[in-house]
Amino acid sequence: MSASTAAVKPRASQADADAASSGAGGSLFALSLCFVLSGFAALVYQTAWTRQFGLVFGTSELAVATVLAAYMGGLALGAWISVRLLPRVTRPVLAYAILELGIAAGAVVLVPALVAGSQALLAKFFGGQPAPPSSEQVGLTLFHLAGAFVALAIPTTLMGATLPLLARHAVREREQIGRRIGLLYASNTLGAVAGALVTAFVLLPGLGLSRSIWVGAAVNVIVFLLAALVAQRARGAGPGASGAGETDAPTSTPGFEWRAPPSPNWVLPLMLLSGAVSFLHEVLWTRMLSQVVGSSIYAFGVMLASFLGGIALGGAAGALLARSRSVAVTALAIASFAAGLWAAVAFLLLDGLVPQKAGLYANLAFGFLLLLPLTFAIGTTYPLAVRVLADRAADAAPASARVY
Repeated sequence: MSASTAAVKPRASQADADAASSGAGGSLFALSLCFVLSGFAALVYQTAWTRQFGLVFGTSELAVATVLAAYMGGLALGAWISVRLLPRVTRPVLAYAILELGIAAGAVVLVPALVAGSQALLAKFFGGQPAPPSSEQVGLTLFHLAGAFVALAIPTTLMGATLPLLARHAVREREQIGRRIGLLYASNTLGAVAGALVTAFVLLPGLGLSRSIWVGAAVNVIVFLLAALVAQRARGAGPGASGAGETDAPTSTPGFEWRAPPSPNWVLPLMLLSGAVSFLHEVLWTRMLSQVVGSSIYAFGVMLASFLGGIALGGAAGALLARSRSVAVTALAIASFAAGLWAAVAFLLLDGLVPQKAGLYANLAFGFLLLLPLTFAIGTTYPLAVRVLADRAADAAPASARVY
């Protein structure tokens, strides 16, 4: 080999590495944009369905709790299923694109059909009475709860599988686990903030329930097209060109088994409890602050956006903090303690801090600032917990699903 040839090879290798880094960065940016739009659509659905079920239940608080529980149940089921399907998926971004299309179809076809079916069953089982059934009847309430879970099951389950698939594509090195999982989580939540606000202030007042849901479905279709384009480019470039090719994904999911504390897998029951408490806060604070800001769709949308806004900021902070497992453990403990402490402080201060004479927007700003420390702390926990559970790049996708 001549000296000139030997000198060319390192430069060519460096150019390939630079091209790979650039391609991977572009792919990650595009997928983050996809997840922003996906979060937007998800909150269009959630806000619209909460309004819809509020008419069914006759009470907004029960509708909020029911739709939230159905959402979380579907997300958990989708994440659980994704752990089992990840080893079979060789093109995770394309699979993600197909899921987005399925979410759109489920929202505009399956959910209305299942809601109509539940109304027919309601008339069959509770109809023919001398007076309308009371919403306080246990049987009727359970029927509505079951109907909501069944109606929302398919689109929310598909939503729950999306993050693990993108994590499978995005995370290639140990150092990327917390950072990229947190980036995707924060992007999705940021889109959800925009979705809650736009739905409450623009879509529902201007378009109504059905057309608002169609707008959400149209956004899902845009995400499908964008993600399919990313998948096609990654396949055309090959695994070596982008640094995150779709054919170089692990062919098996790392094994998982319970071990005695303080094994990292004990972060899962801790997150189970943390998740329950976090959404208890959301339901209770929505109820308490509705006495301050009112119970209109505008107030609900902004309160939801405020809660999610703090979580998005916390998710971004958690991504920066989750550099290593040891740092993530410490940060997770501090965040959990801070959330509990501020929840107590905010409750004790609420009566004294409520503005006596203020308009809607001033009251909403008050609610956002009052809850910001709590929601920020809650938002940090997800990427931190994933980093605690995952210590290798191959663990990132299944760990993100298990924690979710």
